[in-house]
Amino acid sequence: MIFSIRPYHDDARACAEVYFHAVQRGTHEKYTEAQRSAWTPTIPDPLTYLADETCIIAEADGKVIGFMSVTAEHHISMAFVHPDWHRQGVAGALYDQMLASVKTPPKTVHASLIARPFFEKRGWVAVEKEEHVVRGVMLIRHLMQLD
Repeated sequence: MIFSIRPYHDDARACAEVYFHAVQRGTHEKYTEAQRSAWTPTIPDPLTYLADETCIIAEADGKVIGFMSVTAEHHISMAFVHPDWHRQGVAGALYDQMLASVKTPPKTVHASLIARPFFEKRGWVAVEKEEHVVRGVMLIRHLMQLD
């Protein structure tokens, strides 16, 4: 399938929908239903703060299918691809374009159990396993740094 990569343009609502579906349908291999429901029980309010970050959008047929954002502190804050587009090169294309779009490469990311292998393939190293409690439910994630 064909997709394109572009800068963020008032895509907060579409990114919130991708985020919800990526968590609910795309993480079921590593997280329980209770964990996914705690992580994001409903489609969240539009992710308006993405406008303040360097955010890259993946799009197909005029629809947002993925996004990746980096804060001014060089932290990858969000990296999500709609599950219908998993394993089709979308995350890699977003990552490559994000690197090309920032002056200083990102230094850290809190990676989910699903995202950790993606970042490890690109030279990131897990430096700390974190037990992150959301809505009373524990989620495992890893603080990673670019080696």
